[in-house]
Amino acid sequence: AFSRTVTLLFWLTALCLSLALTRPQWGVMEETVQQRGLDVVIAIDLSTSMRAEDVKPSRIDNAREELAFLVEELKGHRIGLVGFAGSAFLFCPLTLDTDAVELFLDEMTIEAVPVPGTSLGDAIRTAMKTFQLGGESSGGSKVLLLLTDGEDHESQPVEAAKEAAQAGIIIDTVGLGTLGGSEIPDPVSGDVLRDEMGEVVVSKLDGKILEEVSQVSGGTFMRLDASRDGLTSYLKMLKKRQTRALGETVDVRRHERFPIFAGLAAMAFLFALILEEWDKRR
Repeated sequence: AFSRTVTLLFWLTALCLSLALTRPQWGVMEETVQQRGLDVVIAIDLSTSMRAEDVKPSRIDNAREELAFLVEELKGHRIGLVGFAGSAFLFCPLTLDTDAVELFLDEMTIEAVPVPGTSLGDAIRTAMKTFQLGGESSGGSKVLLLLTDGEDHESQPVEAAKEAAQAGIIIDTVGLGTLGGSEIPDPVSGDVLRDEMGEVVVSKLDGKILEEVSQVSGGTFMRLDASRDGLTSYLKMLKKRQTRALGETVDVRRHERFPIFAGLAAMAFLFALILEEWDKRR
């Protein structure tokens, strides 16, 4: 009789362990969580010069690849998207929905902004309006991340940066391209882009203006090229910035019940060992 009971207890132990490993859950609990984060508007240069291939596979493709990584890592923060060339457009308002941001990021191509040129000043001013549309954000950082090759066409970006600084916006600039520059592929002709005189256009990174824009707003300037670790180091720095309350969210979770079955398995196993030892000593 004892041996049969011991055998049954061992089988019960195995059954309870198997159930515990399936991590059974039933019943729900709600927890109100105060969400904190940054407001980050990403402004991307979509001008023709971003087709240059001095940063492989091209400046624009490299930027979008790095931004996809950055957006994924910034879950829990509000993100907005601005695209600019000769003028600037809001592609995505500030949102906590990173999936939506990634969808809009896919739509940000050079063809998306038909106005030729590069207007850094318009990009900064559009970003300022984006922060205003996002509501008050006192007590935390408002960050504009500006990715461009810096070839501005008389849009007064430094003056715009000073206005942004007065509004509490930090501008971090990322320079795309190399100082030596590169020819610009022309997808229409299949050749390279040429000016009105027929001369080949060479686009070079203008880091000086980007450094000045970041300095007047208390931000930082970095170059994005093959010799750097992408935006990884920037992400670490960004996450050290002061966050603010973004509102409350309700976290709904199911109760984990595996401890019940793990406990029953332990009890059944222990009881089986006791009975087995008792049976040997009889």
